[in-house]
Amino acid sequence: MTKPLNLTEASKCVRCGACKSLCPTYLATYNETMGARGRVAMLGELDMERLAPTAALAEMIYSCMLCGACKNMCPAGINIPEVIYQGRAALKKAYSKGRLIRGALKLSASGFDNLFSILKWGQKLFYGGLYNSGVIGYVPEITSTPFKNSLQVYKTTNKTGRMAIFAGCSVNYFYPNLGESLSHILVSKGYEVVVFKGEVCCGAPFRSLGLEEEALKLAEKNIEHFNKVRAEAIISMCPTCTMVMRDQYPQMTGNTIHNLMDINEFLLRYDIAADLETAPSTVTYHDPCHLSHGLGIREKPRHILNKIKGIELIEMKHADECCGFAGLFSMHFKDMSKSIGMKKMENISDTGADTVVTSCPGCIMQLEALRKETGSEFGIKHIVEVIDEAMHEQQTDNKQ
Repeated sequence: MTKPLNLTEASKCVRCGACKSLCPTYLATYNETMGARGRVAMLGELDMERLAPTAALAEMIYSCMLCGACKNMCPAGINIPEVIYQGRAALKKAYSKGRLIRGALKLSASGFDNLFSILKWGQKLFYGGLYNSGVIGYVPEITSTPFKNSLQVYKTTNKTGRMAIFAGCSVNYFYPNLGESLSHILVSKGYEVVVFKGEVCCGAPFRSLGLEEEALKLAEKNIEHFNKVRAEAIISMCPTCTMVMRDQYPQMTGNTIHNLMDINEFLLRYDIAADLETAPSTVTYHDPCHLSHGLGIREKPRHILNKIKGIELIEMKHADECCGFAGLFSMHFKDMSKSIGMKKMENISDTGADTVVTSCPGCIMQLEALRKETGSEFGIKHIVEVIDEAMHEQQTDNKQ
């Protein structure tokens, strides 16, 4: 067996259990093997060859949501998510649930357009029946035209600068409207917009399934492509993409994408929400795990929303707790994903807000699925949509 685990890192664990206090899967099960401490201990034993790489062990390691809540809780400074990634690489052959998706990812590593074209065809033919029978969960409609294919350079008069967009797979194939909203905002502020067609997946789904070599190749491609782009900033609307590129690319490749910004960092640094006004509404904000735990960004989106006249921000309980999505976790561990998600839905509903705002396309996907199932009536928006709509309303009012 190849042994990619960092024994020194895993052996730092003092078994204090601090990492369990925020672990969503532990709090959902109260099972030690489903918590961060238990997983690190098991992987340490695997590395010492005192545990065999069985299907049961793989199931427990792959049940981690990779939310990152545990990372900053460890007094020994263990990078627990990184240990989990390495453990998955060691156990990928034992994890039977991931075989089909892993094979598809391998075949499509150089570009997702063909894969998503096939998936769109399958969605049209089979999705309704499979969804109604409960075999698969909610999946938003796959777009016919990926966002990155619809625009390359958008020039504007009275140019104030140049910005690039890293769309990510969720925006490219499920929510191209988010890319369009960001483009509208940038152009309205006088920026030339670059959407780089050479963009590939950030690598997060590959790492989550133990495909380290494939993820490394994707990282190298993105670094090569985006570091050639002349722009003040490269803006990402997906915190998972941002976290992987900012925190994991340097570990994987020794290099990174320069001038990369999360959408909230951009909106606040350039004061995009200043003097905006919208129709009166109440909103609550849900913190995506990779934004709050991974990137440490919590207050910025709240500052942005509080700048917009007409918006009343109501804090929900446990706003930074996971919505239950976690990418492929929501497919492979549907019951646990739903259980975690339902708690989030209760906290949203308790605020009485008209709309829940977040900064993650994956969270939007999960909240849409839960709203569909529960019949909840609140709206769900990415923060970039809130800004775009407020700017559009203001521009319309100014013309009248």
